Amino acid sequence: MAPPPPAPPLQQQQHQLQLQNESSHRPDLALNDGGDSRDHHSSKLNGDATAVSPTAEAGVLLNRRPGKRPAARGTAFYPRKRANTACQVCRARKTKCDNKKPSCSYCLSVGATCIQSPVDLSSFDPASLKILDRLDDLERLLRTTGPATELSTSQSPPIPQVSPLAQPTSVFGNGNNSSYPSHLQVQQLDGTYVRRPSSHGAGNQAHTSNGRAEEDLPLDSVLPMRIDHILDWPVFHSTKSQGSPVYRAPPDAMSSPAGGAASLAALVDMESHRIYRLLDNFFLYIHCKNPILDESSARRMVGRAFLDGIDWSPASCLAMIICALGCIATPFGPSPETRIGSQAYADSQVFFQAAQKRIGILLVRSDIVGAQCLFLSGVYMMMVFQPIYAWRFFSQALAACQHFPFLAKAQDMSTESALSPGSVEMGRQDTQEQAVYWSAWKSERELRGQLSLPDFDIHHSGSTLYPPFFPAPPVPPAESPDGPDSEAQRSRASWLFYLAEISLRRLTSRLCSEVLNLRQRYSSNTTFLDVLADMTPEYEAQAQEWSDSLPGELSIRSAIDEDGIARSVLRGKLINLYEMIYWPFVMASLSALSSGRSLKPQYAELVKRGLDTHMHQIRANEPGFFHRHHGGFFMIRACTRSALTLVAAAKCGSAMPANWDEAVYKVIGMLAYWEEEDRDVAGWKSRLERELASIHE
Repeated sequence: MAPPPPAPPLQQQQHQLQLQNESSHRPDLALNDGGDSRDHHSSKLNGDATAVSPTAEAGVLLNRRPGKRPAARGTAFYPRKRANTACQVCRARKTKCDNKKPSCSYCLSVGATCIQSPVDLSSFDPASLKILDRLDDLERLLRTTGPATELSTSQSPPIPQVSPLAQPTSVFGNGNNSSYPSHLQVQQLDGTYVRRPSSHGAGNQAHTSNGRAEEDLPLDSVLPMRIDHILDWPVFHSTKSQGSPVYRAPPDAMSSPAGGAASLAALVDMESHRIYRLLDNFFLYIHCKNPILDESSARRMVGRAFLDGIDWSPASCLAMIICALGCIATPFGPSPETRIGSQAYADSQVFFQAAQKRIGILLVRSDIVGAQCLFLSGVYMMMVFQPIYAWRFFSQALAACQHFPFLAKAQDMSTESALSPGSVEMGRQDTQEQAVYWSAWKSERELRGQLSLPDFDIHHSGSTLYPPFFPAPPVPPAESPDGPDSEAQRSRASWLFYLAEISLRRLTSRLCSEVLNLRQRYSSNTTFLDVLADMTPEYEAQAQEWSDSLPGELSIRSAIDEDGIARSVLRGKLINLYEMIYWPFVMASLSALSSGRSLKPQYAELVKRGLDTHMHQIRANEPGFFHRHHGGFFMIRACTRSALTLVAAAKCGSAMPANWDEAVYKVIGMLAYWEEEDRDVAGWKSRLERELASIHE
């Protein structure tokens, strides 16, 4: 008689007993022996009320029948992965599928569409399922917040992190310490200081969806626009004509003047008093707005260049550019003696062409003369209305400044966590380097905003904060017993204007950034205008504080007719700031009038101030309508923008300032004066004439 078979090990008996016991309570496990037990183990992990208690499990283990060996403990939490599911074609044929991606072998061989099931989540353990759930939550969160983040990234240009001292306060005063309204809170976003409103009724309206389409007001732009964009307004569509691109480089804008080398030889042999006159013109009317040279050193250098002979040195190149600018520099006021075809204009071209033959050598030098020559070449291009070439020179000048030692020091200071007022003061030993850097930086940035440059286009030139330091003025020379000489007085006046303009530009830059950040925060146009209306008194106070801090030599409290070139430039730039403050309300008014919608009464006064500002823009710049200078290009566009805005307001039926049409006619006369030199001006002049004629019909 054969001996009985050996009994299974105790562990196997216990495991079989457990499976039988569980099968009696779980029909799904009884029908699918050895199948997926994820739901059962998941109930244990989640504390299910039907789960077996630890005491009951111990009793079951002792009474188990011998069976097969139990699996390792970890198997209960990480069940065996199920086999891949066949594609639909192989499943219908009841054949094995190799599950190759994107098509299995059979479907690929017969050309069928291989449709495979998505991932079977039943093969994952509970911990993996929990991770997948959290990933789904994160994906939903990113999809919810993604559009707002993309809007903020696309509309706001990169803003460098700056120190608190980078805020554009007045260089002549103690800074802006005015308090803000109690319902406003200061918060820093991406290095820009934005006054954000606390939660109130208007802020809540921005997040409501019901009724938004009924109460929201159309708003085309929140910052002053370029003229080519203004001409696209619907109010001008009736007279819109097809035009060519806004800016295109002329084929040969600076052709060599007749005479060539003979003309240069005649100019080089000029008498000394003519050379001194050109130097005086340059330092009185050009250098006073961008003091990048030491006047006494520059005068000696130019004198030596003419005395020793013009060669191919950097000094000769700089001397030629100074003389070219001196030929067309005139006192503030009409300058018909420098128009195209005049002797002064022709002489300036001869000097400039001679300088350009020498400027290429400076591109591979590291001294400051190269940057100075490049910047002054850009100034000359602006004075003859060649903005594309001017921008190229300004960009090259800025590139030539990148190796200057003071820039590395400024960058190190800007990365420090805490900066004291004394730590950001730049040394006076590199005053000229700082001056040419600042002049190139602001000129390139301001001009770039007016040009159609695909790789360098920015939404608004003022929306980027300026570097976190002011250039240091030169050490004033010791005064003689008879008082300061004329050169010292000119240097002081030049630097007062220079620093005043920089501080105003930085104030404008910061306010532009604040307006853009408010625009991005509030999706409702009505809410944005409500918040901006609350902020407007603070913006006006900052602009007025800057004006009050000007020294007596530059004060713009005097009459417009008494302005010199420095006061006229500062007055015009301050008006540009006020135009920016009121621009959204003027745009809202035009949109409301065009669509037949009502405008809130509290906006009416701000709209009136905006239209008055456009009138003031034309009136303040009228003394310089026919004056050739570095900023004439921007003055023409600012006045044309104001004239077009006034015409649009009149066509929409807005309440207009007195004599607004006379102001527009004055702008038309100014455009007629410059249309021979600025190719865009002729089209703007004819458009304004047609629009005025249609209004007065």
